[in-house]
Amino acid sequence: MSTAKFCIKHKVTTLLAVIMIAIFGLVFTTQLQMALLPNMEYPAAVVICYYNGASPSDMEELVTRPLEAAVMSVPGVDEVQSVSSDSTTQIQITYVDGTDVDIAATKLREQFDMVSLPDEAIDPVIVNMNISDMMPTAMVALMGDDLAQLQTMAEDTVVPALERVAGVASVDIYGGVDQQIAVEVDPTRAAGFGLSNAYISQFLAAENLIYPGGDMKNGSKTLTVSTDAKFQTVDDVANMILALPTGGTIRLAEVATVALETTDPDTIATMDGTNCVLLQVSKQSGANEADASNAVEARLAELKADNPSMQYATPYLASDYINLSVESAMQNIVLGVVLAAIVVFLFLRRWGATMTIAVSMPVCILTVFILMNVFDLTLNMMSLGGIAMGVGMIVDNSIVVLENIYRFAGEGHSRMESCVEGTKEVTTSVMASTLTTVAVFLPLGLTGGLAGMMFKDFCLTIAFLILASLVIALTLVPLLCYFLLDEEKIRRQNLRRASRKSRANPLMALYQKLLGFFVRRLGLAMLVSVALTVVFVASCLSTNMVLIPDMDQGQVSISVSMPIGSEVDETSAISERISGIAQEQVPEMESMYYMAQPESSTISLTLVNKSERDRSSAEVADGLRAALADIAGCEITVSTSDMTALMGGGDDISVEITGTDYGTLSMIADDLAAQISGLADAVDVTTSMADQVPQVKVTMNREAASQYGLTAATVGAAVRSELTGTTATTVTIDNKELDVVVRGDGASSASLDALRSMPVASSYGGYVPLSSVADVRIEMAPQSITRDNQSRQVTVTGDTRSGNTTAITAEINAILDGYAMPEGYTAEITGSYSQMMESFSDLLLALLVALGLVYFILASQFESFLMPVIIMMILPVAFAGALFALPLTGRDMSMISLVAIIMLAGTVVNSSIILVDYIKQRRERGESREEAILHACPLRIRPVMMTTLTTILAMVPMALGIGDTNEMMSDMGVVMISGMVISTIITLLFTPVYYSVIDQLSHIFRRRKPPAEHPTPATSAAE
Repeated sequence: MSTAKFCIKHKVTTLLAVIMIAIFGLVFTTQLQMALLPNMEYPAAVVICYYNGASPSDMEELVTRPLEAAVMSVPGVDEVQSVSSDSTTQIQITYVDGTDVDIAATKLREQFDMVSLPDEAIDPVIVNMNISDMMPTAMVALMGDDLAQLQTMAEDTVVPALERVAGVASVDIYGGVDQQIAVEVDPTRAAGFGLSNAYISQFLAAENLIYPGGDMKNGSKTLTVSTDAKFQTVDDVANMILALPTGGTIRLAEVATVALETTDPDTIATMDGTNCVLLQVSKQSGANEADASNAVEARLAELKADNPSMQYATPYLASDYINLSVESAMQNIVLGVVLAAIVVFLFLRRWGATMTIAVSMPVCILTVFILMNVFDLTLNMMSLGGIAMGVGMIVDNSIVVLENIYRFAGEGHSRMESCVEGTKEVTTSVMASTLTTVAVFLPLGLTGGLAGMMFKDFCLTIAFLILASLVIALTLVPLLCYFLLDEEKIRRQNLRRASRKSRANPLMALYQKLLGFFVRRLGLAMLVSVALTVVFVASCLSTNMVLIPDMDQGQVSISVSMPIGSEVDETSAISERISGIAQEQVPEMESMYYMAQPESSTISLTLVNKSERDRSSAEVADGLRAALADIAGCEITVSTSDMTALMGGGDDISVEITGTDYGTLSMIADDLAAQISGLADAVDVTTSMADQVPQVKVTMNREAASQYGLTAATVGAAVRSELTGTTATTVTIDNKELDVVVRGDGASSASLDALRSMPVASSYGGYVPLSSVADVRIEMAPQSITRDNQSRQVTVTGDTRSGNTTAITAEINAILDGYAMPEGYTAEITGSYSQMMESFSDLLLALLVALGLVYFILASQFESFLMPVIIMMILPVAFAGALFALPLTGRDMSMISLVAIIMLAGTVVNSSIILVDYIKQRRERGESREEAILHACPLRIRPVMMTTLTTILAMVPMALGIGDTNEMMSDMGVVMISGMVISTIITLLFTPVYYSVIDQLSHIFRRRKPPAEHPTPATSAAE
C-alpha cells in the first residue's frame, strides 16, 4: 500500500497526527531560547595575569615565559601567542580541532599551580573562547556627580541584585573609584627608629587577625576559643603599637600618616557627557540571552522604584537586537508563505490547491521548531535565516505532487485514483530532489573551523524543513486533495481549455519553438551553453573577496592608544575632545559613552535606526576618521562594529614578523609599515611595537650590595614598596573590605635623582642610598612584547578603505617579495585574509563533497551512471550565473555567497530531475527521444515554474534586506535568486540538449563496442 493510500484510508489518524504536530510546535516555539548568534565555541582560550608595577620586559621574563612553558606541556595545544605589557600578560592559546576546551582548561590550571610566579602577581585567569558570548548581555550606566557614592551603590546594591537575576553570570564595574586605608611612611622618622616599609607591613599583618585557639571546658560545656585582634576602624590602624627593632615601642601614627582615601580611578567612564559607573553584564553559558537581558532591565526598574534618586541608562541591551532579528526573520517567513500561496493560486486558479499549500507550509515550520527543541538549537540569526531561506523550498515537493494530482483528475481519473496514482508517479523524483537538497547541507554542517560553527544551525534548520516538506507532500497533501478536489469541475475546466486551444499561449509557443530549435541543433546549443558560462565567469573575476559582508549595526567604535605611562586624566582629556568632535560631526548619533584607562580609551557611538539616517555606519566612520586626523599625541582607530570583528576575523592588513632581536624586528616593522602606508587603499597602519618609551632600569651591583647584607630581592622589594606600595592586610569597616596599603611619601618618585637617593635598610642596621648598591638609569623599551610560539614577534596592522582584502594582500605580497629580509627573520600575512582563505577552502571542500553526494543519490535513485551527469550538467552555468549577480549589484564575494553556491548544488538540480525523469517515463512508453522531449517539457513547465517562483519570491525579502538585521543574509538571497533564475532557463532549454547529447554518445559508444566472442561447441568440449 502506498503512503498516500494509507493516509487517505486512515484519514483520522493522519489528521490527528498533524494536529498534534501543530500543538507541540506551538508549545516548543515558546520554549526555544533566543540568542543573537549560534553557540560557537572556538577551540581557543585566553590566559590573563596581572603583576602591578612590572614593565613589559619584566612581565615577559617573570610571568610570560613560565606560563608559556606550562601551556606548551598541555596536550592538544596548537599555537601560543602572548602579549606582555605594563603589569599585564595576555596569552592566547589555540587548540587543535576536536579538543575539549573544558578539560584543557583543567589541565592548564594544574600546570599553572606548579609554576612559580612573583608573590604579588595575581593568579592567572583562564577564559575559554565562545564567540557567541563575547558580546555583553547588557551595558548599564549609573550616572551622578559623586563617583565614590556611585561605586558604593554599584557594589552594595546594583551588582548583587543583577547577579541574582536568572541567566546572569557576572557583572563587571568600570569607571568607579575605590577606597583604601593609606599608610604613608615618613622616611626620615622611620629611619630614625630603624624601621622599613617591609617591617611595618609585616607588623600590620601580624596585628590584624583572628587566630583560633582551640577548645576549653566551662563546667559541663565545651567552648571554642578564638583570639580576635581585627582592626575595626582607621584609628585602630593609626594607634597600632609598633615594637622597635632596637627596643621600645611607638604608635604607627608617629612615623606614618594613616588616612582613609579614595584611590585614583583606573578607568573614567562617561555617558552622553555625564560621569558614570559602567556595569557590563555577562550571561551564563547556555542561558537565554534575550530573557536575561529583559530580566536585567526589569530588575533595574525595580531598583529605580525602590530608590528614586538612582539615575541609570542602558546604552546596550542584547534583547533589543535579538528581538529585532527575530521580528525581521518572522516577517520574512510570513511574507514567504503568503507569496508562495499567491503563486500557487495564480498558476492553478483553484482555492482548494491554495488552501492545501497554505496549510502544509505552517505544519512544516512547526515541525522544524519541534526538531530544534529536540536538538537543543536556539532561535538566532542563522537558524531563523535558514527557515526564511527554506520557506520557498518547502512548497516545491507539495507543488509537484499537487500539480500531478490535478493533472490526473483532469485526464478523467477518479478522486482516489488521482490522489494515489498522481502521488505515486512523482514520488521518485520528489524523493530524489529532496535528498539532493538535504545532501548539500550535510558536508556544510560538518565543515570545521569558523564556517562550520557559524552555519551548523543554518544547515540543520533547512535540512529539517526540507525533510518535513517531503513527509508532508507524500502524506498530508494527498489527503487534503482528497477532501478538497472536485474532479468533475477540473474536467469541465480542461474541456473549456481544450475548446480554446486555437488561442495558444504565445510564451508557450515561443518556448516550444526554441526547444525544438536547440534539440535539432545540438552542437549550436552546446556552444551557447559554454559561451554563457564563460561570460558569467569573466564578469566575476573582478569581484572583491571578503570574509563576511558589511553589516550596518548602527554602531561606531573609536579606539585611542596613548603613549605608555600616560595618566588616566590625559586619556580622559583626549576622549573628551574626541567626543566633542563626534557630537559635531555625527548628527545621526543617538547616544555615546566612553571608557578611558591610563593608556587607552574606547568611545562607542550608537546611531539612530537606518531608516532615520542618510549615511551608513561605514560612511560615518570615514567622516570621523578624517575629522580626527589632526589630533596629535595618540593613535586613533575608527571602525564600525561589524560581524567580522565579533568573530575574530582580524584586521584587513596584518603582517607578522618573527625573530629574536627586538631592534632588528623594530627596523623591519617600521620599513614595512612605511611601505604599506603608501598604498592607496591602506589606512590606520601601525606596528604592535609602536614607539619605544623611556623606562627606568635598576641594575644590581652585587658586590656592593653584599657588603651591606642586601640581596636583589631585598632591594627590589624596597623599591616596589616605596613607589607602588604594599598591601599589608585588609580591614572590614561597615561590611566593606578595605586594603591597608603601606607606601613611601612619594619623594623618591619625584625624579631620577630622588630615586637614586632612596634609603634602603641594611640588614646590619642603618640605611644606604639605592645608588650605592645599584645602577639607576633610563633606557628605551617597547610598550609591549609579543611572542608567537615562544619567539618574539612584531605585527604590522591596518585597515582598508574599500574592504578588498584580496587586492591589498596581493600588493603587500609584492612588497614582501621585494624586501631583503635578514637571515633568521620571517614575515607572514595573517589577519582577516588568512581567516577568509581558511574558511573558503573549508567551504570549497564542502562543495566537492556535496557534489559527490548529489551524484551518489541520483545514481542510486535512477540506477544509472549517466542520468546524474545529465542532471548535473546545468551546475557550471548555474554557479557562474549565480555569482554574476554579485558584480551586477555591487556586492563582494564572501563566505555567505559560497554557502549559497553550495545550496544551489542541491536546489537547481530539482527541476532537471523532474524534467529528465518524465522524459525517461515517456520514452519507456514507446516515444522516440525527440518526441519524448517535445511532449514532456511543455507538460512539466508549470511545476518547474511554480517551484522556482515560490523559492525566488520567498527569498525576495531577504535579498532586499527588509528589516534592520538582514544585511548579512542579503547576499545569500541575491546569489540564490540569480542562480535559480538562470538555472531554470538552462533547465528548460538546455537540459533536454544535455540529455540528447549524452544519449547520442552512449549509442555511439555501444555501436563501437566489439561483439562478445562466443566459444564454439568444440572449444567448449575441449575445455
